[in-house]
Amino acid sequence: MSGAKRPRGTLMGEGVAEPLVFPGRAPRVLAFHGFTGTPQEVALVVEVARELGLGAEAPLLPGHGARVSDLAPTRFADWLAAAEAHYARLAADGPVIVAGLSMGALLAFHLAANHPQSTLGVIAMANAMWLKSPWPTWPLKLVDRLRLPDFWMSKSAPDLGDREQRALHLTYNAQPIRAAISMLRAGEQLSERLHRVHSPTLLLHGELDAVAPVVNACRVSVRLGTTDKRTVILPRSHHILTRDVERETVRAEISAFLRRFSQ
Repeated sequence: MSGAKRPRGTLMGEGVAEPLVFPGRAPRVLAFHGFTGTPQEVALVVEVARELGLGAEAPLLPGHGARVSDLAPTRFADWLAAAEAHYARLAADGPVIVAGLSMGALLAFHLAANHPQSTLGVIAMANAMWLKSPWPTWPLKLVDRLRLPDFWMSKSAPDLGDREQRALHLTYNAQPIRAAISMLRAGEQLSERLHRVHSPTLLLHGELDAVAPVVNACRVSVRLGTTDKRTVILPRSHHILTRDVERETVRAEISAFLRRFSQ
């Protein structure tokens, strides 16, 4: 059954929305997908970690992977609580490297700020610290200000330049507005805490990102507490850069970063 024929409020694309878990040595890598997405979005991170012999996990966040009606009542606090639980379990056995795409990058930064002693590194891809203006930021802020009741906004396709990957990418075909607003607020609040992130950080962002503006990478970089940071802008990539036309460059950057901690 193709994603285009699925009922509104379900998944479009191909694949299975399941957590990715691979055993391996420490430091272990914990990677988070984005809003309305699945672990498929960060599978590349998990694959690179596994190639290096590192343990790696990409959990399915609350409300994701089945129906939009499951996501609608959840908020950023729910996703962060789940991220903290996964982190605590991994950190009990050794240091952790956190990674995330879009909203997942916000979760990674939160964990790095909250647990500086046990976080060895951060990989932030297409970080959604701020969303693009005027769309979708202005409509979300207007709905929030007017206190409108929750509703779903349909999605036609994920932000991917690679046509084949765009058709295959597994994500919800609609997004609940109130849950999206909670992510918008979380990013704005987190931007004031980035100075608490002292772990080495790799920032990757697509120049053509239509969801989170490419300037996010630089805006985040200057706010980080660490001086050990690398920012890479991919000129032909969109938001889901882990599956886009420059994904091999993304893979190479992540591999080089993880190798620093895998010797």
